[in-house]
Amino acid sequence: MAKDGPSEFLNSILDIPAETQTVEFKRLGDEKVVGKTVETVVAMANTDGGVIVLGVDDPEKTKLKGLDRIYGIDENLQVFDSLGHEIQKIVPPLAPLWPPTILDVPEAKKRIGLIFVPKAMDSFRSTNNHVFVRGEKGNRMMTAHEVVKFAYAKGFEKADKGLVKVEFDLLRTPVFDEWKQARRINGAPIETVLEKTGLARKNDEGTLLPTLAAVLLFAEYPNDLTEAKCAVRVFQYTGTIETIAETPNLISVPKTIQGPLIKQIRDAHEYVLTLLQAGIRIPSGFKTVYQIPERAVKEAITNAIIHRDYHMKRDIEVKIYEDRVEVESPGLFPFNITRTNIGWVRAEGYRNDLIVKHLREFPSPPNLDQSEGVRAMRHEMSDRQLYPPIFLTYPLYQDSVKVVLLNEHRISEWEKLSVYLQDNKYVTNEEARRITGVVQRDKMAKMLKNWVKHGLLIQIVPPSGYVKGTKYKLPDAQEVKKQ
Repeated sequence: MAKDGPSEFLNSILDIPAETQTVEFKRLGDEKVVGKTVETVVAMANTDGGVIVLGVDDPEKTKLKGLDRIYGIDENLQVFDSLGHEIQKIVPPLAPLWPPTILDVPEAKKRIGLIFVPKAMDSFRSTNNHVFVRGEKGNRMMTAHEVVKFAYAKGFEKADKGLVKVEFDLLRTPVFDEWKQARRINGAPIETVLEKTGLARKNDEGTLLPTLAAVLLFAEYPNDLTEAKCAVRVFQYTGTIETIAETPNLISVPKTIQGPLIKQIRDAHEYVLTLLQAGIRIPSGFKTVYQIPERAVKEAITNAIIHRDYHMKRDIEVKIYEDRVEVESPGLFPFNITRTNIGWVRAEGYRNDLIVKHLREFPSPPNLDQSEGVRAMRHEMSDRQLYPPIFLTYPLYQDSVKVVLLNEHRISEWEKLSVYLQDNKYVTNEEARRITGVVQRDKMAKMLKNWVKHGLLIQIVPPSGYVKGTKYKLPDAQEVKKQ
């Protein structure tokens, strides 16, 4: 329970203006709500987790306000008990979810329930042999093909441990020698070394084969030896958007960076930083100067190469615009990492265990700790008076993560607003003007719209579409925190 008492905690729940990817309200009116609620539990677990508020009506489906929205779990205890029974049938079982956290509401003489759903970290959950995922709001049933694809995207299946039919001689390269010397391994054949270090194993027929990780780590041209697309593609544009027309706004031919991962990381760092240092000469004669810190760029590229989904046949894309750098990598956040907690909590595992483990053995390994790397990015951007790094992923991007580094100094109004939103989840245009000192409504609206466009804020429009009721929140803000 919140230190200031249940009323403040309750008010924070009732203040939520709309259901989202991580919040849903369920009034226990009749038996039909049981199946829908279990689907939501499964969908939230299969996405980024969330909370289901039982006994409170959806703010977007009722005209009632405040305490009047509370019907309580006692409205239909038979439905409440049926829900608890059906939740136990989720396959495989989730961490204990039942009974939910019960919150007494003496002002209304009722009780509400809170089901805190954790993000699944080992496999998809299903109900009645169906797998669901969560969208911006609402659930979607996945096809069998999507389940397989998402299993890799989320890190449940590890592509780097898969076996590939590649001759061991093709892995005996200078990079392999560098790694072997760093580990002080001498004399043994490459097949023996890789088998003993987990980078090769026998298939069902008893044939010893290298893993995909071994090919990615040591082969000179891994992109050509496997079905995986494992290169980095770098694009540079004039302007702030990608123009696909007869005359695209690309500057020169896109660069493809290949090779063993340790070299790929170094080459991508060097090439992208060289482009940023050179800047972009725009038609007016002015030159775009990039303020984005080197460390932030390196961390974004390094994390993309190490933690991407290598099952997905898609290259990493680095796109340089006049106002930002974007790094998009295949795969979703694995294990316990979500858009709201990345950089604030430590990852409980790695999608590519073998890659991470053996990259550490090189003489000058890249930074491999994801949470520390993200914290460093935030710190470096803040020191340069730039906006924080922005992380965009599902459902905006169905199977990838994009990191955006804005080449734009943050203005004082953002400082005031972001500090306010760290303690207060939502803000309206009117409140934003009071906080920032901006007098004109239209000017504030333009600022808010720009921050939403860049992903720094999320806009929540009320069902009525009433402009004054529109609220904004930080992307990493949790609507309901477990007490």
